[in-house]
Amino acid sequence: MNGDRGQALVLSVLALALAAVTIVGLEAAQDRILADAHERRAGEAAVEAAGATLADALVEFTASLRDERGTPRVTPSRSELDAFVADPLVVERSRVAAEDLSAANGGGPVRDVAISAGARTLDIALSVGAHRQRASIGTPCCRR
Repeated sequence: MNGDRGQALVLSVLALALAAVTIVGLEAAQDRILADAHERRAGEAAVEAAGATLADALVEFTASLRDERGTPRVTPSRSELDAFVADPLVVERSRVAAEDLSAANGGGPVRDVAISAGARTLDIALSVGAHRQRASIGTPCCRR
């Protein structure tokens, strides 16, 4: 194999090797992109589950409110709402709901669950994998 035929064979082998490496690289990139999208969807579902659990807890909390005369009231004060979002049981229930739905959707563990009271919302944030997810629910805050 000398001359042009030998060189053409070597170039053909190199071209096939380059094509094979490119295909393997593209498949790996596709797998990473799909895994990232899957993880993001699991995180979105997790934060929605945590938000629903938080909303249920808020309904229970609001139903328990009473004024000075013992009459039911529906609007919490700012300090009551701050105490509500700081309650470890509320945070843990939200985390467990998020963890369950993340696992059901093939996502990773839920980390860094944070609940805060905004001006007229309760905000919940959590992390699943490399993604930070957030959700807000409306609240009848605040009684003066």
